[in-house]
Amino acid sequence: MASEGFNYDSIFMRLLNRIGDVFILSVIFSICCIPVVTIGPALTALYYTAMKGITVGEGYVAKYFFKSFKQNLKQGIAIFLIMALALFVFGVDLWFWLKQWQDARLGFARIMIVISVVMLMVAAMIFIFVFPLQAKFDNKIKVQLRNAFLLSIKFFPTTLAVLLITAIMVFGVYYAPALAIAGYFLVGFGAMGYINGALFYRCLKAYLVTDEDNTDDSSDEEDEKIFSDELKEENGK
Repeated sequence: MASEGFNYDSIFMRLLNRIGDVFILSVIFSICCIPVVTIGPALTALYYTAMKGITVGEGYVAKYFFKSFKQNLKQGIAIFLIMALALFVFGVDLWFWLKQWQDARLGFARIMIVISVVMLMVAAMIFIFVFPLQAKFDNKIKVQLRNAFLLSIKFFPTTLAVLLITAIMVFGVYYAPALAIAGYFLVGFGAMGYINGALFYRCLKAYLVTDEDNTDDSSDEEDEKIFSDELKEENGK
């Protein structure tokens, strides 16, 4: 006997719709990352679409993704190149000083190792938050980077959670490359987008003019992307 008040068909269909959204999002994200330099706008579109799914609901994944991808193509590429360069430089710097410590046991090398680790972690923290910010706020690059750093500190548990999810995915590629890559292409990246998107939305919700009251999916006028420097003021208090 079915319990009243529960619509099993509706729950089942919503689950299937969400799985379909995850699949579509994974595939189009993976394809858009192939040129490598487009990883930035692809990540921006991934989080934009995932957070749209939270506020609006299932469906229109491709529409939302390519809308954000197109809007953020130029600045997304620029941010990605800046962050990739920073991560590379600090990573090489860390490797160099580790080598110096191993080979010559230089006391100065230990100090530089600590500095390199700190700088690499700062760059990683900024990388984590900058693309969700790019998805939701229309600011200059330096403002996005600064706000990403401030939010990564303010919401440090979220930063650690996303770092852990990323580390698990990287370990998957190391442990079983073919299986992991295939899984990420089909569902993994989309699932990551929705999980991380939910975490980021909780952090950014207070700063957003959301579209929860505007559920007309056919309209292109409900873009909540705004110019906001309030994050600096909020974190500066």
